[in-house]
Amino acid sequence: MTSRFFVLFAACFAMTAAANMSLDPQAIQEVFGRGGYAPPPPSPPQQAVPVTPGPPKQAVPVTPAPPALPPDDIFSPAASDYDQFDWTLTKRVAAVSDKNFLVSPLGLKLALAILTEAATGVTQSELSSVLGFDLDRNLVRSKFSTIIESLQKESPYYILNLGSRIYVGDNTHPRQRFAAIAQEFYKTELKNVNFNNPAVASKEINTWVSNITQGHIPSLVNEDDVANMVVLVLNTLYFKGSWYHQFPPNATHFGKFNVSPLLVSYVEYMNVNAKFFYTESTKYDAKILRMPYLGNKYAMYIIVPNSLMGLPRVLTDIGGLRQELENLQEYTVDVTLPRFQFDQTSQLDGILRELGIRAAFEETASFPGIARGQEMDQRLKVSKVLQRAGIVVNELGSIAYSATEISLVNKFGEDIEATAEVVADKPFLFFIQDEATRQLLFTGRVSEPHGQDGILKV
Repeated sequence: MTSRFFVLFAACFAMTAAANMSLDPQAIQEVFGRGGYAPPPPSPPQQAVPVTPGPPKQAVPVTPAPPALPPDDIFSPAASDYDQFDWTLTKRVAAVSDKNFLVSPLGLKLALAILTEAATGVTQSELSSVLGFDLDRNLVRSKFSTIIESLQKESPYYILNLGSRIYVGDNTHPRQRFAAIAQEFYKTELKNVNFNNPAVASKEINTWVSNITQGHIPSLVNEDDVANMVVLVLNTLYFKGSWYHQFPPNATHFGKFNVSPLLVSYVEYMNVNAKFFYTESTKYDAKILRMPYLGNKYAMYIIVPNSLMGLPRVLTDIGGLRQELENLQEYTVDVTLPRFQFDQTSQLDGILRELGIRAAFEETASFPGIARGQEMDQRLKVSKVLQRAGIVVNELGSIAYSATEISLVNKFGEDIEATAEVVADKPFLFFIQDEATRQLLFTGRVSEPHGQDGILKV
């Protein structure tokens, strides 16, 4: 900025000097040589010429520039790391029941990653192993810093709000090093709250979560939830995106959705005919479709089995789904997708224990980063891992949101002929990912598009 100012200042100064000085012929000869140069003769004095004012100019209307076109959709499949836990979590949640489900693997992973920074010993090794982390913490921090930086990029084409906080009671004293790491690499703020006043504490927490999720989760905790709490790790995620290829509203129609061989429901189907990346998977006997959002940043993928009872085949080896995405190619696809909307509250303690995170829930848990004092009456353990998520999918796009809570307590449309067709008229899987980092923001199953909001507890 300094050099730019200096250049402009020098130019102004030179112009001012030239306007107010006569050139000395001797000085010019010394600088440029003689070369036959002769100074111009002095100009005769000029007579003042009266200026006749012209007719007033008409105001010319200014046409505003058209809005910038959204960037083209670009798809380039690439290997992804740090997603093994995401697929494992999705598979385990799906196995609990055959109902609708929605989970935010990235939201939970971020919350657990912060806990890993505060842990030591067996507690830390179990967390790192299940999450698939490198042994080198600097590599883990760098990876999450890159992920969060990618998610925080703003655009007029979508909204993604990511918030992460650790609420600590007034009697808890986190180590400064842990607080610095949480802020620098995970953009997580440590905030004191008086859990001894549950009404005030719950209101403060709920207000923050509601702001991040734009009112979709107005009440995550109640007074009883926070009454005996010592530390609360919170991660919230809100996404709103518009389809790159929006569904014409006048094409929406009612049709049958096959919930099971014995149950059919009538739902609203959206339809669009456009170019999508698509593949027919022999491995899963299913169709895989990529549906991008405006902004060339996020996309929803849907996996529709060819048979009514074919979804378990996909879930059995869901970890291999990433490799199948390499087969996606661009086709003109006629897409028929139901509108759907539901919320999901998941208590994930049991699933995390089954996956191998056990010490964090036991009396032997070790989180010295969060609490300085490690006397028997001061040490911490995880008491509850709760995530609440919701999604809305319609003709314009999607809204998805989640809040992950980890509680610690004292141990005490264009008309083109289609070359492929995808009709999601039976239970199907979907996931929304950040295309830049290949991180799974949300994964879910639609078993009944108009199904009731669910509560999952294992």
